[in-house]
Amino acid sequence: MNDDFKLNILFTSDIHGYLLPINYADNSISNKGLSLLTNEIRKYKTKNSILIDLGDSIQGSPLMYFHKTNKHKYANPMGTLLNYLKYDYFVPGNHDFNYGKKYLKDFVNQIKAKTLCQNIYLHEHLLFKNGYDIKVYKNGYKVLVIGVTTKYIPNWENPTNIRNYKFKDPYEETKNIVDEFKDEVDLIILAYHGGFERDLITGEKYVEDTGENQGYKLFDEIKDIDIILTGHQHREICEKFGNRVAMQPGYNGSNLGVIEVVYDKHKKLKSINPFLVKSQGLQEDIKCKKLIRKVEQDNQKFLDEIIGVVPEDNLEINDLFLARKNKHPIIDFINKIQLSATGAMLSATSLGNQVTGFKKEISVRNVLSTYIYANTLVVIEITGKVLKEYLEKCAEYFVISEGQITHNPSFSYPKHEHYNYDMIDGIDYVIDVRKEFGNRIVSIKYQGKETTDDDLFTLVLNNYRASGGGDFYMLKSLPIIKLIPLDVAELMIEYIRTHKTIKIRTKNNIKLLE
Repeated sequence: MNDDFKLNILFTSDIHGYLLPINYADNSISNKGLSLLTNEIRKYKTKNSILIDLGDSIQGSPLMYFHKTNKHKYANPMGTLLNYLKYDYFVPGNHDFNYGKKYLKDFVNQIKAKTLCQNIYLHEHLLFKNGYDIKVYKNGYKVLVIGVTTKYIPNWENPTNIRNYKFKDPYEETKNIVDEFKDEVDLIILAYHGGFERDLITGEKYVEDTGENQGYKLFDEIKDIDIILTGHQHREICEKFGNRVAMQPGYNGSNLGVIEVVYDKHKKLKSINPFLVKSQGLQEDIKCKKLIRKVEQDNQKFLDEIIGVVPEDNLEINDLFLARKNKHPIIDFINKIQLSATGAMLSATSLGNQVTGFKKEISVRNVLSTYIYANTLVVIEITGKVLKEYLEKCAEYFVISEGQITHNPSFSYPKHEHYNYDMIDGIDYVIDVRKEFGNRIVSIKYQGKETTDDDLFTLVLNNYRASGGGDFYMLKSLPIIKLIPLDVAELMIEYIRTHKTIKIRTKNNIKLLE
């Protein structure tokens, strides 16, 4: 008789509402989506298993946008599938706060999985009921699962969505729980919605240590953590260090993380085997589609609604780098809407990592595939001096390689962050890419006149950037003039519906010198 005890740990992260293998930009078949992982989850899910979702689950896809705007008509589709697959735990991610307190609360109440988050508090008590859980199996094996979320959320989130919340340090909160229970359990799992600030092998820094990602510190300094499951950075990581494991499963349902752990009858670890199961090539579970059929069908009707036309047929984006380098007309369009909605003097926006632009006939689908974030608008007051600092940070996006302007590799690794290159309308400015970082802005003109350090402007930009998101620290504490509590995508949809015919006067106000 084999007295070994085998435990399977399964996890997903950063699904962002991509439940079905659909590319919503054009409805083509995708190789990602939670329904593609369903059969694999069933394969590895046994009576001795733990299934965890690490958050960024309920925002990010057109389906979730549609549900958010029609939430009283349908159950949350993400919640429906988590319940169908019998997830044990859910750890909230930063984007799960984007649609407001009630939306997240309703989701947490819908799911049968236990929500774990040890470091987010409402006043003096945990925001969610549980910060950790100890799973006890019939043979006496005990597994401690701790949930924590990046503490950096206040640097991005709309303040209304996190009012009275306290985001404590994941390291300190984790260490306290580990120290309390490490002698009472057989295995410790940290489920962290955050990533790694250093290379796991070499210890080399990826980025400046802002506290956004603390996975390396958590794993390196709290040695009693056996397994750290991470997310947030959208990376694929599967590393084993002796009998310890560190993992991250990509995003949009691209992988299922699996760890097979085997103990002998004396509770001595015999083996630990981590691996990623890719969704590409897997068979979709049709039951998933049936369970969310109504909300998905109505979503498709909503997305296909034609709301306007582009006579010049010039607002599609075919090359994202050139769209940034040459300031695609869609930037002029978004900035025009932001200026119109706020009356600010200047407007800033950026392009997401993957966006489509508009076809000749503009559908809702085009808009939601072009402005993919749940951002609202903030108008701030900015001096000429800080404006230049802001532009210098933006100018770091470009480098010269082999005589040609290209994008800075740091915007692609360890995480794709091309959305951190902003383009500003209302001024004319020159970037000399030949110069060193911090000294590239050689001219800024407002209404034909060079700006001075003491000039004052009102600038509209999204709430993520206004709070310093993307390491734009110079913007973080600037005076706020006005808040616009509507999604930018909603403003765009309403503008197009109202004006019908969209003609963009492009202005080449950004000049690059190479």
